[in-house]
Amino acid sequence: MKNVNDLDKIITISSRVAAKRCGMSVSVTKNLLQLGTDPTRVNATLFHRQ
Repeated sequence: MKNVNDLDKIITISSRVAAKRCGMSVSVTKNLLQLGTDPTRVNATLFHRQ
C-alpha cells in the first residue's frame, strides 16, 4: 500500500502544478492525469462534455 500512497501524492503534487500553469481547477487536472491525458484546456473541455 505504500506504493499506492506515494503514487497518489505524486499525482496530487503534479496536478497542483499543472493546474496553476494551465489556470484550471486541481480536481479536473487530477482526473485528467489519472486518465493518462495531458492536462490541457482542450482535454478538460472534452472531459466535461462526456
